[in-house]
Amino acid sequence: MEQTAVNVLTAILIAAISAWITVQLSLRRFRTEKWWERKVDAYSRVIEALHNSKAFSDQYLHATYQGRELSEERQAELRLRARAARDDILKAMDVGAFLFSKEALDRLKQYQKDEEDASKHESWHDHLESDWAAANNCLKDIIAISKKDLRTT
Repeated sequence: MEQTAVNVLTAILIAAISAWITVQLSLRRFRTEKWWERKVDAYSRVIEALHNSKAFSDQYLHATYQGRELSEERQAELRLRARAARDDILKAMDVGAFLFSKEALDRLKQYQKDEEDASKHESWHDHLESDWAAANNCLKDIIAISKKDLRTT
């Protein structure tokens, strides 16, 4: 009888330890997956903001090359998108500091500097080309960095 009780207690102890380990592993996996989802969302927002930022210069340059002007409505829309993009990128740099890799944050800081340099051009056309290049290069780099950081390649 005593051996049966020891066996039952041993089985219960083993089951309890196994259940605890299983729960801990499940919680760890859940946290990891949620963290990964948050990083994907943060990178997606920055990529979208860089796209919107690039669209401003792209649309103006495209119109210039075609020898036409953008409508007032389109200009207003592009300015609004560009402003929102800039705000999103600045926010991502602050809020995303714990989500983004150091490489991504450094690249966004470089983009901010490149944007400031683009605004120093005296020629509107030179400004647009520099602004487009800054956004386009950062966009390409952030996509590559995000793939590496998220281990999707």
